[in-house]
Amino acid sequence: MVTWCTVMVYPQKKVACIGDSITKGLGIKNGDKTYPEQLQELLGSNYDVQNFGFSGATLLRKGHKPYVETPEYKQALAFQPDIAVIALGINDTDPRNWPNYGDEFEHDYSLLISDLIKTNPHISIYICTLTPIFSGHPRFLSGTRDWYQQISLLIPKIAKNNQVKLIDINGQLKSRIDLFEDNIHPNAAGATLIAKQVNRALTGVVQPLSIDLNFGDHMVLQRNRENQIAGKASSHESITLHFNNKVYQGEANENGHWSIFLPSMPAGGPYEIVIESQKQEVKIKDVLFGDVYLASGQSNMAFELKHALSSDSMLINAPQVRLFKNTNLVQTNATSWDATTLEKINNLEFFSGRWSLPTKENKADFSAIAYAFAFEISSKTNIPIGIVELDVPGSNTESWIDRTTLEQDNLLATYIHNWRKSDFIQDFCRTRSDQNLALATQKYQRHPYDPSFNFEAGVVHWLKTQFTAILWYQGESNAHNIELHELLFKTLVSSWRHQLQQHLPFYYVQLSSINRPSWPRFRDSQRKLNQQIEDTYMAISSDVGDSLDVHPKNKVIIGKRLANLALAHTYKYQINADYPSFKYYKKKEKTIDVYFNNSKTLITRNNQPLQGFILIDNQGFTHQPERLSIQKNRVTIDLPEHIIITEIRYAYSPYTTANLENESGVPASTCSFKID
Repeated sequence: MVTWCTVMVYPQKKVACIGDSITKGLGIKNGDKTYPEQLQELLGSNYDVQNFGFSGATLLRKGHKPYVETPEYKQALAFQPDIAVIALGINDTDPRNWPNYGDEFEHDYSLLISDLIKTNPHISIYICTLTPIFSGHPRFLSGTRDWYQQISLLIPKIAKNNQVKLIDINGQLKSRIDLFEDNIHPNAAGATLIAKQVNRALTGVVQPLSIDLNFGDHMVLQRNRENQIAGKASSHESITLHFNNKVYQGEANENGHWSIFLPSMPAGGPYEIVIESQKQEVKIKDVLFGDVYLASGQSNMAFELKHALSSDSMLINAPQVRLFKNTNLVQTNATSWDATTLEKINNLEFFSGRWSLPTKENKADFSAIAYAFAFEISSKTNIPIGIVELDVPGSNTESWIDRTTLEQDNLLATYIHNWRKSDFIQDFCRTRSDQNLALATQKYQRHPYDPSFNFEAGVVHWLKTQFTAILWYQGESNAHNIELHELLFKTLVSSWRHQLQQHLPFYYVQLSSINRPSWPRFRDSQRKLNQQIEDTYMAISSDVGDSLDVHPKNKVIIGKRLANLALAHTYKYQINADYPSFKYYKKKEKTIDVYFNNSKTLITRNNQPLQGFILIDNQGFTHQPERLSIQKNRVTIDLPEHIIITEIRYAYSPYTTANLENESGVPASTCSFKID
């Protein structure tokens, strides 16, 4: 007896990949596969994927090389695809195109979509966001950057108005300059990311239910604000969240990302959050609501509590403090990194961590300044405090600013892609990165001193987190160019506030004192920045510096000074936490009275004779004051006879023993001011 069975054979779905040189595969080495070829492998035998890319093609029909005039365009129509994936627009940023015909871009894109629909009324059409153009591109500053942005804003609008689907391939690539040797064409690994993103759009994502890395047991969520809980699941999967006897619903998007907002809650806890999909469950235990701070910067912020002086005072129990330490994949010591490390860094896999309780071991390895701050705030306010440590020893300011912001500045955009050879980057950073990257083979191998790297690898994971404020201790790796740092620090503050969508206070530490000649002027510059940037507050550290060690050990007191600033300005405690700051002077015949803000009564540390003032004459020579005296909030300086004094400086030695304080024991800042 013969048993017959029927095998259903479904026709292949035809997929047309329409685009320019990026679709065609320019930049893909021989033997490697283009994105359409890789898409074919991902989709399998039920699909027939064809590459209709044409190098140099413009979407604009009056452009210098219109796609609709190419053989590939005719072939794509003749193919009568079931699915079309369009990735055009990069070449329209050429000065021959956008300035002349940019107003026709929407119209011409709609015509191309209409042409495809005529070949198959049931076609599914996807249009892609632009792949990135990085600042090393020769036309970047001469117009391409600005025209690229204009096109990028139009493409989602075009998708909506033509009722076609949008694929975000830019998001997968905008942080991956390592994949763009010529700053515009992705290599095979870049093509892989494009193929995977297109595949997700066409077929969806199947993956386990999970939460993002910044959530977990023992976490603190910001009190009195809505908080977003986010994670991953399969595409369009329903997500249910149980919290505080209430149920909240959400759904994963086509890329498998979900997020659900929790309502504003007062300080307190602990709570449990349960997240469910159809078949899986994730529990987050011991959740507190309180105040959350991000502590960032370079090695003096990273300096661990176990190495700090007076750390014993911090080892007592602090039940309402929770810690999240972002551990570095590798330290930037004077060694060469192996190929595995280099690849992980290129993949932005540099930081890892989790929320933890403040056990003796966890505290010992945590930032001394950040922990001392959290301990003081929690002890004084009785509010749970979550402190997130995110720092990299030796890192420069550029590495913490997002790439888009850097590229928008006409000065910063000129060197960030060539940072390892640029004098704008401190020689320490360039020398150390050369040691770490000695075995690298890629032109744009990434490094934690690479502009934007620490933002792209670290800060980006916290962009949806609600914070109370930022703690910042950095500048040592930018002290070679004070004017540049002034631009960078202002850019950093505005960038983070924009990216986090919160006007957060910045509590930052002025550089300490050490025998490095540029540091007095750098400290003075930081003082001026404090006066120029709204809602920034500066803690002094020059009185606890070390003449030879860039990492002075007296860190607990710095954490406490930052905490006092927050108590005064965020929590509105009636304390004087700000440093005495130059206010104005009155010149008399033989004396000058210098008045200070933030002080009712000036004193000297340990009641020692006042020191730290020097006088500059009209020929640039320095002089010691004849006599110094203090009356309330002013210092009277006796002037030398027959000498014209044009400037007064305080605490201007690289390693300073200046000792002026206010009645609260807060040291005065390094400062200088001209005398008329």
